[in-house]
Amino acid sequence: MLIWAVALAAGLQPLIQPVTHADEQPSDVLTELIAEVRENVSTTPGRELYRFVPARLLEQGQVVYYTLRITNQTSVPLRNVAVVQPVPANTLYLADSASGPGAAVSFSADGGRTFAPSDSLMIEVEGSSQLAHAAQYTHIRWQLRNPLAPGATALARFRATFR
Repeated sequence: MLIWAVALAAGLQPLIQPVTHADEQPSDVLTELIAEVRENVSTTPGRELYRFVPARLLEQGQVVYYTLRITNQTSVPLRNVAVVQPVPANTLYLADSASGPGAAVSFSADGGRTFAPSDSLMIEVEGSSQLAHAAQYTHIRWQLRNPLAPGATALARFRATFR
């Protein structure tokens, strides 16, 4: 299985994480985190062509492309769905890479206790508050703006650098 292969090969934490959302039980939503790397498949000099392949063995500094699949396992639309994903172990989040159509994205730099947009996430350093840098993020949260239809899957994405 791709997820465990990455966890074992790269020393990453398991990539399936619990879901939190306002109105439903955690078992209503299934999340799966898929890790991929970009591989050059071009044979023509000067013309780069890439494909995404499962992240099996990672090298220091390599960018990992993560896709979080968020699936409604119920027969009713789910409202106010919020999914929290820790930044995988041994990686650093890449600034401005988190996205999700129809989702508000926020971040945590304190282990997932508090969240804020990237432009207002503050941390305490030597007694004073300062804006957190992307490399200090510990968790990412996607809050879906629209209901998630029965059986539907929403995709959220981000990138991180393996260290």
